[in-house]
Amino acid sequence: MPGLTSSDVVKNHLFITTILLSLFALLPCGLYAQDVYGLEFAGKKIAQELRTSLNLFPDNPLTVKDDCDLSFDLSFAPGYDSYFGYIFRITNELGQNTDLIYSNQTQSINLVSGDEYTGILFKFPPSEVVGKWYHLQFSFNQATRITTLKINGQLAGSTTMPASLGNHLRIFFGANHYKQCNTFDLPTMRLRDIQIAQAGKTQYHWPLRQHDGEKEFDLISHSKAVIEHPIWLAKAYSEWNTRQTITVNGNAGVTFDKENGILYITGSDSLYQFTCNGNKLSAVPLAQSSILPAGNVTEFDTKRHQLLNYFVDEQQVARFDNTQHTWSNPVEGNKVTGFWQHSHFYSPYDSSLYIFGGYGHYHYTAEVQKYSTADDQWKTVVAKGDKFAPRYMAALGATEKGDSAYILGGHGSATGDQLLNPENFYDLLLFDVKTHTFKKIYTLDKPEVPIAFGNTMVIDTKERAYYALSYANDRMASALQLIKGSLDKPAYEKLGNELPYQFYDIKSSAALYYYARGQELIAVTLYNPENNVTTIKINTILFPPVLLMHDEGVGVKNYQYLLWGLLVLTSLLIGLSLWRKKLEQTAPRITIYHLPEPPIKAPVFRVIELPAPVEKKNASIYLFGHFTVIDKEGNDISKLFSPLVKELFLLIFLHSSFGRKGISSEKINEILWTGRSVKDAKNNRSVNMVKLKNILEKLGDYSLAKENGKWKLTFEEGVYVDIRHSHQLMEDHHIAQLVQVCGRGGLLMETDYSWLDKFKSDLGTELLNIFTRHLDEHAEQLHPEQIIQTCDSMLHFDSLCEEAVMYKCRALVTMHQHATARSLFRNFKNEYEQIYGEPFEKDYMAVMVND
Repeated sequence: MPGLTSSDVVKNHLFITTILLSLFALLPCGLYAQDVYGLEFAGKKIAQELRTSLNLFPDNPLTVKDDCDLSFDLSFAPGYDSYFGYIFRITNELGQNTDLIYSNQTQSINLVSGDEYTGILFKFPPSEVVGKWYHLQFSFNQATRITTLKINGQLAGSTTMPASLGNHLRIFFGANHYKQCNTFDLPTMRLRDIQIAQAGKTQYHWPLRQHDGEKEFDLISHSKAVIEHPIWLAKAYSEWNTRQTITVNGNAGVTFDKENGILYITGSDSLYQFTCNGNKLSAVPLAQSSILPAGNVTEFDTKRHQLLNYFVDEQQVARFDNTQHTWSNPVEGNKVTGFWQHSHFYSPYDSSLYIFGGYGHYHYTAEVQKYSTADDQWKTVVAKGDKFAPRYMAALGATEKGDSAYILGGHGSATGDQLLNPENFYDLLLFDVKTHTFKKIYTLDKPEVPIAFGNTMVIDTKERAYYALSYANDRMASALQLIKGSLDKPAYEKLGNELPYQFYDIKSSAALYYYARGQELIAVTLYNPENNVTTIKINTILFPPVLLMHDEGVGVKNYQYLLWGLLVLTSLLIGLSLWRKKLEQTAPRITIYHLPEPPIKAPVFRVIELPAPVEKKNASIYLFGHFTVIDKEGNDISKLFSPLVKELFLLIFLHSSFGRKGISSEKINEILWTGRSVKDAKNNRSVNMVKLKNILEKLGDYSLAKENGKWKLTFEEGVYVDIRHSHQLMEDHHIAQLVQVCGRGGLLMETDYSWLDKFKSDLGTELLNIFTRHLDEHAEQLHPEQIIQTCDSMLHFDSLCEEAVMYKCRALVTMHQHATARSLFRNFKNEYEQIYGEPFEKDYMAVMVND
């Protein structure tokens, strides 16, 4: 380096090294898109016990000696009508509360001290703040009690508080369960970067950048905050969340009302509606059951807001009557379609349904068909422009107006003959509805593994992009991968994690929808096995989704290796320069500290499953999972059971099940009215018996009577009881259906009575033995997804079931989910050691070996 002294060389070396080390230090924070982090709070429309709570000081209260600032970034989650509730609650040593509340009536945030409004009120209309971040800073002056609020750095309000904030504070965001100060009303909000400062100096900073976990440590003093039921945005934007898994009778169809965020699922005996806002699933029994032919398709008429169901082969369309709960002109029979996996969409532009391609009878078709809802006429469209090769398994996405549609890829052949060179297509075509013309946009490069696409994709004309689900169609144990591609040039990127997908071209399908109001993508998969039922899985990911870096940190490590290489290269160059100058002093040694890699954590999915209607009845009682009772009209009447009536019902019913002969009045009195006189107990029992009978009348045929001095409760076959059904399945060795029934959860989750423990223990032991024996004997023949479902059912009854964890880890590895398997085992080991006080005897590799 001519012109430089040895001191200059060393200084340059240090400067370059410092820059590289700074870049290196930033890597762990770059795992996700820069703005995609924070904590979302589950609020309204979620059960109270499942709402999110953030406790900043769970162990010891915050000691306040000086002026105090509390600041954080706030946003509202999209898709909700109401945001009423507590944003935060601050409780002092005297039990006095300072609250920040959002009011729906005034559409404003209000600071409240005790029972008084402080006067700090700031308009916060949801239409303006949903999906946007606002920085709020509250400054509390201890001496003058003057409190100010700044929003995005601008003064929004100032007032003198009626009472002092306090010196020892507990601070809660969202729901809290602290002593007598508990609150459960909270807006569905999002938080990040919570900071507390005293005398102008920041003492705590919780960034809320996590991807998983129920604890957050602040960056300054490592103070622990505790979160209950967290929804981490870093995860919600990068990983799919399983919202529902249901099984319906018949060859089901799925369509989406994007305006109202309702997913419709059509079965042979019911119409199901999944409402994205609130995660609500409901079912409407059809007035008349029908046998839907394999290959029927359900579509939503966005102009008339009506459901359509059609069967291409018969050119027959049925409309759903919301009042009568019937299909007009229903398509029935055991027909087999010749148009499997065709592409389709409803166009409000000309009120028509368009159908492209399909497969059947060893033949691919390029036929384009049109059904006009205005005149109820079918016709074949003579398409112009570029060639549309015969195909199926292509993705189709229409524009907002329905005046055009994009078709991506598919599988077929140039001639349509399955025997003559079938192949995967990777072209993007544009179909113009007005001119019935195809235009080829481009062709993607062929991937190493052949891929096909889910039936529907999402078109974003503003971004000039599409979102689609791709999957390898050369294997049954496949996986769906969300991709974002360009509408103008042949390029795409993978987003989010993979979704396991059991692929069988005429028995499985996948669709992708976008719910704009909720800002989320919805992936729906359908699988129709031999037993004439369809399993539907509904998964969502927040929009816009981001790239998921693998848990192993491969991407981070690659950058680390690059930077280390640059550091080594820099050192070598400087060494050569120093040698050439024959400097006698050596360059200073630089100590490089390795930053710890982010820990691998298992994905935690909030799964809320409804029971599989294996034997659809007019009335149903579900004791697996959450206690649920459906009356003969299809209404959920679980709330009619007061705590006392519920326990009375369960006490009698369970003592009437499992071969038991009932329960005596004396035993009921002893359990429910301990210490009461015989007369009082009898009166209470009589009153509550009447209440119970009034509820049971809504279910249908039952018997509640005394037999041989004992009360006994039984239901006729017209009332479906899951626990009774499970016993029948155990006797008949129908394990697959038993797994579905037990998939809701353990016996009476979140219902705890001392007398109930033996029932839970006995049933859990029996089911675990059956499932373990089933896996031991048939694991090699089962699909990995079936093994995982079985293991999940087992873990409902024993979260430390070793056999379930071992088989699930092996199944996950078979599906190439190595990080998830390792994390599952590590969490199991940690929980095992905490409960039993000793380490688990086997290591991960020993578990993976199938003895």
